[in-house]
Amino acid sequence: MKPYLVGLCVTVALAFAPFMLGGYETNVLMMMLFFVILAVGLDLVAGYCGQFSFATGAFYGLGAYTAAILNRDLGSSIWLNLPAGAFVAGLFGLLLGIPALRLKGHFLAIVTIAFQTIVYLTISQWTSFTGGQVGLSLANPAPLNLFGIVTIEIGSLRSYYWLTLAVSVVCLLVAWRLVHSRLGSEWVAIRDDETLAAAVGIDTTRGKLSAFIASAALAGVAGVLTAHALRGVTPDDYTIWISATVVAMMVLGGRGTFVGPILGAVFLVLVPELLGKFAEYKMLIYGVLLVLAITLMPEGVIGRLRKRAAR
Repeated sequence: MKPYLVGLCVTVALAFAPFMLGGYETNVLMMMLFFVILAVGLDLVAGYCGQFSFATGAFYGLGAYTAAILNRDLGSSIWLNLPAGAFVAGLFGLLLGIPALRLKGHFLAIVTIAFQTIVYLTISQWTSFTGGQVGLSLANPAPLNLFGIVTIEIGSLRSYYWLTLAVSVVCLLVAWRLVHSRLGSEWVAIRDDETLAAAVGIDTTRGKLSAFIASAALAGVAGVLTAHALRGVTPDDYTIWISATVVAMMVLGGRGTFVGPILGAVFLVLVPELLGKFAEYKMLIYGVLLVLAITLMPEGVIGRLRKRAAR
């Protein structure tokens, strides 16, 4: 079956899922969609461009806090907060991408960890602006009005879930288009051999920065969706553990495969729900799975399946 047909079938199934599931299960599906956006976004910069980043949680938080602060100070709705969150997170992605022009490997990873720590400390201690550890609350999403007519109203869990699904599909389509464009080919060339890529005329500076911006912007969108879904933000929702979880999703599913991070996100979001009373040990389980994946399947599940199919 063609990939776009598979995607269409999955989207339709997810759209009808709330009619067959309860509120708790719908919330789990919505959380799964948040992490799908985060994992695919990280895959753009780490899987396709080869710039390892541990800062997804920071961009996730920047998008969420942008939405919360705009809602508090300007009374803005989610319709304005979505592009604003993507812009602010993308801007910080550009700033973080600048060190990537000189650093590689674990040195770059250390810088991204430091950035994650700085963002966390800022939002947790700048009490007058971010609310500190107490965080900020958000009002219910306002309806979308066109020419004075209410066209989309988000007044229930189902309607917000459908909005999240729609935004997720748009994000995935944008990411798919990027990786299958000339820019995506440049990312892969930089990942495989940056020196050779520069020698044949590829602008590696533009390539790296664009990958960081795209990855950060997608994380910012996920942050805005999460903030409005939870009706608030707190610093502990955007720690380095979020970044570690998203890295585990990407590695487990398969870096640079597009589908791999999606499957990794689905699997690692659903695992705690299946573990029952052992769900409190999910970070330990994630760590074990990550070590096993790197040791036994460094190319991830999808990468391993592709190798077998090639044979």
